[in-house]
Amino acid sequence: MKVNILKFIMLFFALACLYFIIETGRVLLKTEERLYDFAELKRLNQELFLQIDLQSIHTTIEESEDSITKINAILDKISSNFITTKLFYKLDHILFLENLNAKIKKQTDIIRNYYVIRQDISKCLIELNQNLSKTTNIKEMSNAYALLMNSRFIDEFDRDSFDIYLTKLIAQEQSPFDYQFLSMIQHVNDNLITIPNLQIQNYNMHIQRQIQELIKISIEYFNSALYALIGSSVFLLIIVILAVAKNGVLNLQNKENKLKLKQLRHLIDSNPNQVIILDKFGKISSVNNAFVNASSFSAQSIIGKELSSLNMNMQGIDIFDEVSQSKEIKCYDEFVSKSNDGILIYENIVAIPMLDEFNDINGAIILKQDITKERLIKKELNFRNSQLQESSIIDNLTGLKNLSALNDAIKNNQDGVLIYMMITDFANLRFFYRSDFIDMIFIAIANSIKLAISTYKIDAIAYRMQLDEFCIWYKGDNIKKDIKYILEYFKSKNITIQTDGGFEILPNISITMGISSNSDKPNLTRLTQGILAAQEAKEKELSFSFYNHDNIIEKSYQKNATITRLIQYALNENRVIVECQGIFDIRNSKPTISSYEILIRILDQQNQIHYPNEFLSVAKLTSLYLALTKQVINRAFELLERFGDKKRFSINLSSVDILNEPIKNLFLQKLSLCQNPQNLTIEILESEGIDDYNAINPFIQEIKNYGCKLSLDDFGSGYSNYYRMLELNIDYIKIDGSIISKLPFDKNAKSIVTTIVEFAKRQGYETVAEFVSTPQILDIIKEVGIDYAQGYLLARPVLPNNIE
Repeated sequence: MKVNILKFIMLFFALACLYFIIETGRVLLKTEERLYDFAELKRLNQELFLQIDLQSIHTTIEESEDSITKINAILDKISSNFITTKLFYKLDHILFLENLNAKIKKQTDIIRNYYVIRQDISKCLIELNQNLSKTTNIKEMSNAYALLMNSRFIDEFDRDSFDIYLTKLIAQEQSPFDYQFLSMIQHVNDNLITIPNLQIQNYNMHIQRQIQELIKISIEYFNSALYALIGSSVFLLIIVILAVAKNGVLNLQNKENKLKLKQLRHLIDSNPNQVIILDKFGKISSVNNAFVNASSFSAQSIIGKELSSLNMNMQGIDIFDEVSQSKEIKCYDEFVSKSNDGILIYENIVAIPMLDEFNDINGAIILKQDITKERLIKKELNFRNSQLQESSIIDNLTGLKNLSALNDAIKNNQDGVLIYMMITDFANLRFFYRSDFIDMIFIAIANSIKLAISTYKIDAIAYRMQLDEFCIWYKGDNIKKDIKYILEYFKSKNITIQTDGGFEILPNISITMGISSNSDKPNLTRLTQGILAAQEAKEKELSFSFYNHDNIIEKSYQKNATITRLIQYALNENRVIVECQGIFDIRNSKPTISSYEILIRILDQQNQIHYPNEFLSVAKLTSLYLALTKQVINRAFELLERFGDKKRFSINLSSVDILNEPIKNLFLQKLSLCQNPQNLTIEILESEGIDDYNAINPFIQEIKNYGCKLSLDDFGSGYSNYYRMLELNIDYIKIDGSIISKLPFDKNAKSIVTTIVEFAKRQGYETVAEFVSTPQILDIIKEVGIDYAQGYLLARPVLPNNIE
């Protein structure tokens, strides 16, 4: 049988060699014709390439179309010819030819487009030449026409600059005829730009290179056909030599296989995992040393037996039967079996089927990994983790559940009412007692809460949040009664603290409680409800208070939360803006603008403007105030750079701002980079008080060194200290608007303003009046000698873009 197969193979290769000889002869006969076709294709394509590359004016579209027709005829001939088709029997060669066809079609489109553009340019140039004398602005039109004509013949012509020049010229006011004339120039310029792009597209297709590659492929195939003839003869000789050598090779392979089997046997025996080898009947044929050591079975006692004899069928699973049916690798996790000593063993098992040449089961390899120890360790770790997790929700000081546990309960939306508790006068306790003593008070209060819950059998869980804050998660059905029990317990029981010197009794530790509703509200958890209720109770000097969604504290909380979100939105979305209100010099008969005060505003989602009195007080309670101040500083210096030395501006800073290092550093950094620092006035808010003159004096000295002016804002609002004010080296006093607005009807207000003005003049300060809203007020401040005025009578605040 094997001899017949060999003869058949030899006959097959002989016929193959004959076929190669005949085909090679046919290919050789067609060689000259094919190479001529490729050469002609290359020449014609080169002519087309040069027509557009050199922009030849001597060629016509008819000549190009003639060349295109010839190229297409040659390509059709190459594509349809049987010999050539046989030549490109490889898929990549066929794709190569198809790609060449596609590129030549694309080149044809480029050339035709080129001639269309060229004709359009010629037509437009003739029309431009005829219409030049008819233009209104003949000088500018002649210049544009001359530049266009130069652009055709100067290689290094700056077409981008010319394009910008045309765009600007067209944008200017022109007569309709001139506009049409310029538009035609721009159209010609666009076409002149398009022609180089067509050249680039034509060049980037590399058609000549691809044709040359086809010629190269053809020659290579011709050569390979000749080599195939020689190779087929040589191949027959090699077959004979290989047949003779086959027996020797097989003998050598048998020796190598025996060595590999020996190595495999050693690998199985030394493997730390247990290995069991089964024959095709599911009987154990071999086991390794790891199995013997782990199971306590001897190899001799189990050879020839089934797996069930190893107590491996405790889960009712026949491993060999499953592997035999599926003929796939099977994995079993945490498989339970017993050792020969009766000890339970947990194992991960992998069963690998062994198949013969007919894909029938010839046995199986069972790999077993003992995971008993790992399983016990994992169980122990889970127990430890459970203990750690439980300890993480316990307050270390009091043993009550902590804030984390309380938040989990709230997140899980557990049923019940939350009772928030705090020591009423905790601030006094902290002032009079050491921290370790305070901790003992907390422990005593926690114990009292637990005893109260236990004594009165209240269905509740106690938590400690932080410091003096405790919570009770109440699940009972009579909260008013149980609240009274807890309060009475604290009133009747004095807090006893054990100290180093014995016991100390703290009488009348007062507890204030806030009781939430029985469910969370939108944006208001039961914890927040309890805190708000406790605050209400404390303000009303009550022992406890139930949450009421209409109480003043919640409304204030909700309002502050809304304003905080508004500020955060404005900061995140760059919606912090400034307006500028003019400060007028009124020393002459007609008031003139001297400078502008920069005023902060924020925009909401509906672009509605919000003023400082709406949000600034809330911002000062959070870190958002500093972010707003930084935004105003940035806007102020942007205005200084924008208007240069043409306008003066002033910005408000409080002593808190000046003493804040990040704010101060940002301001001084911007000031050091400013080109016109002398045009900036800093208005220090006197109404907020200046507690530390020595701390802000270095800042004032530094801004003075840059040439900035200094104004004391809201002067006379209640913190004025004439003597300490002299230390600030100010330039202006800005009299508080609440005093200015009373001038028409309050003699005391006029006396105060007169005193301030006289003091300012003696010290060489200039004065500014705020809130000048009526002509009567303006006349009075002029009368008392105020230098500058600011108010709605003179000008309302405007956006920087509206500053004239």
